Amino acid sequence: MRGGTIKDAILIHSPEYGNWVFDATHPTQGRRFINARNRFVTYADMAGLDIEEVEPRLAHESELLLVHDGTYIWKVSVHGSSGEWSGNRVDLGQLAQLMAGGTMRALEMLLDGETKLAINFAGAKHHAMRDHSSGYCIFGDLAMASTVATSLGHRVAIFDCDAHHGDGTEILLAGNDDVLTFSVHQQWIFPYTGYLSDPFLHVFNYPLQAGDGDTQLMEATREFVRVAYEFEPTMIFIACGADALKDDPLSDLEYSVRGYATAMRSIRQAFPDLPILMGGAGGYLPDSGTPEVWARAGVALARVGALTHP
Repeated sequence: MRGGTIKDAILIHSPEYGNWVFDATHPTQGRRFINARNRFVTYADMAGLDIEEVEPRLAHESELLLVHDGTYIWKVSVHGSSGEWSGNRVDLGQLAQLMAGGTMRALEMLLDGETKLAINFAGAKHHAMRDHSSGYCIFGDLAMASTVATSLGHRVAIFDCDAHHGDGTEILLAGNDDVLTFSVHQQWIFPYTGYLSDPFLHVFNYPLQAGDGDTQLMEATREFVRVAYEFEPTMIFIACGADALKDDPLSDLEYSVRGYATAMRSIRQAFPDLPILMGGAGGYLPDSGTPEVWARAGVALARVGALTHP
């Protein structure tokens, strides 16, 4: 730990994240990361939080190989090829590697004791599979970070509140007895999975109906806390997808900003001393709802009692 001071939060961020644009009309727009960073810095200052901003790094090939096929890694990183965009875009392939490296950098800060909360808004690409991309997700960064953390003796509980089932994270971590995955999501939408749980394998799914909102989110959050207590994690990872926000174009859930913040605050209150890694996952209101959710959620996770009201 540098200087003996533990930061309330460390934000992993690069202006390069703003270049995450497949095309001008695509739902994924990188400016959401820039907007989230700016709002988080402002709200953290309002809450009196001591935060630090740290540059991401490229994910090492050895880290990517923990959960991905080598040929796939080469196609994305060197050839710039992915089914998520048209043509060969080496710039996007390299940026995907930087985003994954941002999550690995966040993990390093937690393992080094620099903070109890490390945030990478460009992280939590929870649909990525071993040998192909899916759902705008290229590299499974939470699966990579979980694999490293558990190799060091940690037990990781993952809470995924993105509107879409965290299928990639669940599949990539199958068989790792030191990881619990919990996904709360809208059923009957992409990726059309996540209907069943397998407690024996520490896999929990909590599908919701179109129109469900903050009440159902809090019920799911309480269930996560319950099963996580039994699991006894030493770290919490969160995929805080903002696409379950009311008016987001890619789901029919109706969470509010306050609902997200309340859910995050309840997780921090339940596990006040555990290191937490937060990634942004999805969110498709880049200038309004998405950055607001991420920024407020980050402040809520920073410490018990921190300012969280919109």
